[in-house]
Amino acid sequence: MDEGEINRQLHEQNELLRRENELLRAKVIELEARLAQYENAHTPPSLRRGRNRKKDQDKRDKGKPGQKIGHKGVTRPYAIPDRQVEVTIDRCPDCGSDLGAPFRIDSKIIEEIPEPQPIIVTEYKIAHYRCPCCQKEVAAKDPGCPHEGKFGNNVIAQATLLKYEGRMPHRKIHDAMMRLFGLKISPATILDLTRRAADAVRSEYDAILNKIRGAPILYVDETSILVQGERHWIWTFSTPSESFFVIRKSRGMKVLMEVLTRRFRGIIVCDGWKPYARFTNRIQRCWAHLLRESKDIAEKFEEAIPLHNALKELYEILTEALENNPPPKVRKRLWQLAREALRHWIVKEYSIEKVRKFVGKINNGFDYWFTFIINPGVEPTNNRAERALRPHVVLRKILGTLRNDKGTSIHERIMTTLATWGQRGLNSLQMLTEKLAS
Repeated sequence: MDEGEINRQLHEQNELLRRENELLRAKVIELEARLAQYENAHTPPSLRRGRNRKKDQDKRDKGKPGQKIGHKGVTRPYAIPDRQVEVTIDRCPDCGSDLGAPFRIDSKIIEEIPEPQPIIVTEYKIAHYRCPCCQKEVAAKDPGCPHEGKFGNNVIAQATLLKYEGRMPHRKIHDAMMRLFGLKISPATILDLTRRAADAVRSEYDAILNKIRGAPILYVDETSILVQGERHWIWTFSTPSESFFVIRKSRGMKVLMEVLTRRFRGIIVCDGWKPYARFTNRIQRCWAHLLRESKDIAEKFEEAIPLHNALKELYEILTEALENNPPPKVRKRLWQLAREALRHWIVKEYSIEKVRKFVGKINNGFDYWFTFIINPGVEPTNNRAERALRPHVVLRKILGTLRNDKGTSIHERIMTTLATWGQRGLNSLQMLTEKLAS
């Protein structure tokens, strides 16, 4: 390639970069103008922050439940038949005449579950050997024969899933096993089966913990749970592909130190609970919490309405601007603009104590509201961790209280592995039976 061709290509590349920079500069100017309008809280709603009624109406229409106009329905495909049944009749049910051969045959495919099946009872005759070299006793093993108890791996897996995914108490699990399979299992035995399942997934639990400790972005939350009638806390540490749970009596920083250790270098997305900020300064505070609280304050006190509107609009502007993953330079400018816009509102004087207290909370976490702008991949809300905790909230209502430390450990391991397998799109029954057989 000669020098002239090289110069031509460089010229073309420079021209493309120049046009791209012009577009980015125009976007930044637009955002600056929109953010600057925060300074006048009395601007009419129809003109405020570049909004118009048509756009607002469109947004509201998008949020309506139900099928949207123009939506093409999805029909479930028919399954491949395992058998065929000829449905015929010889005589007319009205007059009794011989019908002869049919003039048309329609096909109708029906999916059905089998009738409840009786249990299969297997006797394993386990051979024992004496090693002629070391004289140790060696026993043969079969993956279908658990090393303890009289129930097979599938029974253990089904009972565990009925409790933790089906969210059934032990009494109802007993009823279901009896109804479906004629299998009698006492509630105490069901607890022992879940203990054996928890033992089988221990290595998986430890592996998930190691993944969590090395995560670049981690979503953390906690909620209360009773253990022996006393309040404890179930913590979740979540990523897009893992969810790790521990139950501790503490809601303080020592749990973070125990789970993540001092070597954790990732970003934590969380609410405003103080131990998080004491553990690390690499934090993204949850905007969903912020907007919910500001809405609640605004509904009670008129003074807080402009503040709530400003926060809501700021969040919308920023999420919209980040949709196309802008380059670091633009992200830096957005970060500066966002801080300026937020600072404008928190330095204002407020007469109502509860509003001042709320503004103080915003100010105390000022450095943690815009981490998601600078760091691609960081979500501005902690919804991921809240979703991970939701099944525990439901189970909490069903179980009432965990009985002892053993039950706590079982709950941690089983819920961690099931949640993680679900996130990874794995079949929990298949995975659990494989772990039990290994």
